[in-house]
Amino acid sequence: MTFRTAAHTVAIASIALLGAASVTAAQAQTPTDNQWRASQSTLSTLLQNGYKIVAVVNTPRGEAGPADTIFVQRDQSAFKCIDPQGPEPGKKAPACFELAPPSGATTGSEAK
Repeated sequence: MTFRTAAHTVAIASIALLGAASVTAAQAQTPTDNQWRASQSTLSTLLQNGYKIVAVVNTPRGEAGPADTIFVQRDQSAFKCIDPQGPEPGKKAPACFELAPPSGATTGSEAK
């Protein structure tokens, strides 16, 4: 294999990976709020009911300031709780949202 052939192969592989990454990034930027439905459950209740924290993401929210998004999961059920990180006193509990099942089916996995 010559240097030119190797460089060509690497370039093709890089383009393929870049294309795959672009598709993934586009999917990640697609609004997914319709996948989450508001829940009366609190983060504390979810953790007491056996849900485990699987990820925490800190995101800027413009003028509202940053917020931590805490993802919890138990078996096939998942929730995200958004905890604003503003300096205001008397901050309320994070708002939680349940991951909606595909095609509108109901699971009844709401924490009690």
